[in-house]
Amino acid sequence: MKKGQRLIPEYFITKKNTILQVLFTTLFAYVFINIYRPFGSGDWYNVSWWEFSLYSGLLVIAGMLVVLISRLLLMFLIKKKKPVTIRYYVLMVIGEILFMAAIYAIAEKAFIKDERKFGHLLYLAIQNTALILLIPYVISILFFAWKAKTISLNNLLKQLRHNSNFIPFRDEKGVLRISLKAEDLLYIESSDNYISIKYLQNDQHKSILIRNTLKNLEKEFENSLLLRCHRSYMVNVKRVSMVKKEGHNLKLLLSSPENEKIPVSRGYHAVVKNFFEN
Repeated sequence: MKKGQRLIPEYFITKKNTILQVLFTTLFAYVFINIYRPFGSGDWYNVSWWEFSLYSGLLVIAGMLVVLISRLLLMFLIKKKKPVTIRYYVLMVIGEILFMAAIYAIAEKAFIKDERKFGHLLYLAIQNTALILLIPYVISILFFAWKAKTISLNNLLKQLRHNSNFIPFRDEKGVLRISLKAEDLLYIESSDNYISIKYLQNDQHKSILIRNTLKNLEKEFENSLLLRCHRSYMVNVKRVSMVKKEGHNLKLLLSSPENEKIPVSRGYHAVVKNFFEN
């Protein structure tokens, strides 16, 4: 890649987004042709609405084959780990428009027997094809960019939350109920559709009941200092002073005035052992 050439953002050209873009463009083109009727298609034949819908569908399929071939070439470049620059992407789209317009102009001249000059037909075909392709392309690219930025922002917020000195707890409606210092939190106990948050305040045990579930908390605080160890318990790993085996069972001893023991259910043995061993 030459110096100064910018690469296209990766989320524009992932396999999933490429498939979505082609499908969305196909649907848009079909609706566009049936409503706007470009290329003079409304005057081609005196046919019924459903017959025109069928013919326009075949026209869209022919055009989308051009797009599909260009995207397969794009996927080939990516597979070969070739850099995809913005310049290449723009030239690829221009190529799709020109090639598709040429096909439509040739078809109109050869099969419809349009008496207008080929250059004029090609000029009109380029205009209409640009509308058919560029509108869904711009919409899909804006959507992909928005989605990527949203995921990036959510990941950043999650990192900030996990690295923060405070841990926020919300109820099932997302309303913040309490925010605790990480070192003050002991453990969380489940009770039906509620969770009881156990914490220290001035070395005194306190608790607050919030309507939520451990399942929701487990998803929210994934890869954080909160560890699910039991169907009914999550613990603050910073407060665990010992992992002790009693018979066939594991217990987590907490560093607190009352030295609580939190049970580890058999389904979580491997998770807990792996966490503290590593």
